[in-house]
Amino acid sequence: MGRIDLQVADHIATITLDNPAKRNAVDAPMRDGLRAAYERVEQDDDIRVAVIRGAGDKAFSSGGDIDGYHKVDAFGPEGGGVPPIPRPWPIWKPFIAAITGYAVGGGFALALACDLRVVGRGAVIGPSGLRRGAVQGAQQSQRLSRLIGTSKALELLLLSKYVSGEEAASFGLAQAVVDDAAVLDTALDWARTIAGYSPWAVQRTKQLVYEGQHLPLAEAFAWEDEVAAEGYRSADALAGFRAFTEGRATS
Repeated sequence: MGRIDLQVADHIATITLDNPAKRNAVDAPMRDGLRAAYERVEQDDDIRVAVIRGAGDKAFSSGGDIDGYHKVDAFGPEGGGVPPIPRPWPIWKPFIAAITGYAVGGGFALALACDLRVVGRGAVIGPSGLRRGAVQGAQQSQRLSRLIGTSKALELLLLSKYVSGEEAASFGLAQAVVDDAAVLDTALDWARTIAGYSPWAVQRTKQLVYEGQHLPLAEAFAWEDEVAAEGYRSADALAGFRAFTEGRATS
């Protein structure tokens, strides 16, 4: 049985998928633990950004616990289906995936649901649904096509293709590829940078990017102008611009 470990320090929540014996496959207790962790991140004002990682260096997550699914008769005509790994959506605080080793199947879906992805050079990343005779769900087709474009998404999905960390970074699936040993430190460095900014401004920036994609361009521009104007009137903006004019650090 695995577990979810949540640690909070310096406004950063580090969520660890801890089931290394099964490449951090997510079992039923871990699904409950992830939901509780997301709720804590969303509701705790002291938390400004979250990092998700896998325990050990072999895997971010290999997906759901297949053995557990068999035990509850999830498959077949009378099966109850496979519950997806909980994802942090829609929480407007940023999530960063720190990926070493395998991030496949449901683990790949979880990585896609994060806003930023730091991957190790030795990472193995990709969808596995068609390899198992199943549709690659859990939002993978929709997120992947929006992230890397229709053509590349279809290549990964229809071939059920795994790629290396280097290749994932080459077509925008990951924002950074680093040595495996540096993945968590890089993700935490990014988290510290984000945590130093205005929480309100960070969350509205994320919201504008995601929700603005579904608006006509003129409406999206008008909404962004409205949110930006509200931000300029905030105490955080006043402090930030005052620090700039006085030559002090702004965060």
